[in-house]
Amino acid sequence: MHSAEVIDFVDGSDRFVRRGRRGQAGAAGLYYRVAATVLLAGPGHVLVYRRPSTAAVYPDHHDVLIGGSVRAGETYRQAARRELAEELGIRTDPVEAFRLRRPSPVGPCHLAVHTARLVAPPAPDPGPPPRPAGPRGGARDRHRP
Repeated sequence: MHSAEVIDFVDGSDRFVRRGRRGQAGAAGLYYRVAATVLLAGPGHVLVYRRPSTAAVYPDHHDVLIGGSVRAGETYRQAARRELAEELGIRTDPVEAFRLRRPSPVGPCHLAVHTARLVAPPAPDPGPPPRPAGPRGGARDRHRP
């Protein structure tokens, strides 16, 4: 988690209340904003990706929502564009499909889900998924089956 990242804290109606550090909205009794995108990869297909092992929420899990917290002063759409570029190196213009309030592991949020179409297929990750740490908390091994 990027705890130094500044985000907008909002109320239950998604109205700005104040700014604060990422991860602290729930403790303040407020909501934060999340922008996520489902990438359409052709008729009847969506992109599934593996979350980074360094992700604060659901590390190494597979997901169809690519996104993250909306930074202070950003719109949901700007955040969706930025997250696609940061996470997958994809530059596209997502369109908001719907918005809803949701619980999350770090507090309640307003989630804006976008869609975007892939113009070209992404390069798949050639390595196998990382293995969980062993009973002694050893390092993950990306090379063993």
